[in-house]
Amino acid sequence: MTTSAIVVNADDLGVSRGATLGVIRAHLDGVVTSASLAPTGADYRYAMETVSRDCPGLGLGLHFTLSVGKPISPPADVPLLVNERGYFRWEFVSLFRAIGWKRQGNLLAQIEIELEAQLQRLRSDGIAPDHINSERHVHLIPGIFRKVIKAAKRHGIPFVRAGRDIGFRQARFRHYRPVIFQGGFIKFLLLQGLTGQNRLETNQVRTCDHFASYLFTGRLDLVLEDIMRHTPAGLTEIMVHPGMPEHSRGVKLANPGVERYLEREDRRRELDACIQARELGSKLNLCTFKNAFRSMA
Repeated sequence: MTTSAIVVNADDLGVSRGATLGVIRAHLDGVVTSASLAPTGADYRYAMETVSRDCPGLGLGLHFTLSVGKPISPPADVPLLVNERGYFRWEFVSLFRAIGWKRQGNLLAQIEIELEAQLQRLRSDGIAPDHINSERHVHLIPGIFRKVIKAAKRHGIPFVRAGRDIGFRQARFRHYRPVIFQGGFIKFLLLQGLTGQNRLETNQVRTCDHFASYLFTGRLDLVLEDIMRHTPAGLTEIMVHPGMPEHSRGVKLANPGVERYLEREDRRRELDACIQARELGSKLNLCTFKNAFRSMA
């Protein structure tokens, strides 16, 4: 019996052409086994059609977003989610604060409407998602997380991202400097706390036993192979963001922070790391969320 398995999941499929091309290359020539598709992304249609045709072995899930592009729902149905131009208005911190306001009930209700609309978009395009995560990890915000669990149960989606980060265990001291100066350590502490709280609510929906890495988001190239070599027993999700930044230049998402991130060379570094790890991956038990338990049998 195999005691451990790894899902290497690429976020941001469909957000931009550069992200899409990076995910596809990291799957075909590297270790990526699964990807999270953003229905509101600028490249959604191309991504959906291309992976359906060329990547039959790639697991697919929902990359739920409240910060990239425009909602799938009519703006009149979700007015608290959009700005005056109809684009999403939220980032993680602002949404985290807003959930505690007096209008919490109305805001959460509209988030639930948009979550259902994004899931229905995938299903209408012939995709049966096997996991849910989110842009900027907004699904981990208490209140939103409960809505996501409810939707996952309703749609028969077996996995929701809420794993505790183990990436720091394989890091050496020199690896910390880049992520600390990018704000990764503060984000790591906050998300570790939220995942610990949310894992108590995952009845009937699974999360991975281990996760890597909130701390090294955007710089997983520093520790990818070390994490792969030393995964503990159980199921581990490794989150990567491969990309071809030259193909993302000029993308308009009404979110300057995301646009800049898509153009960073960090994306290319993570793509290269995924490709370089292919030989190591061939010796390990890599799987999708859908076949995770069969892989561990």
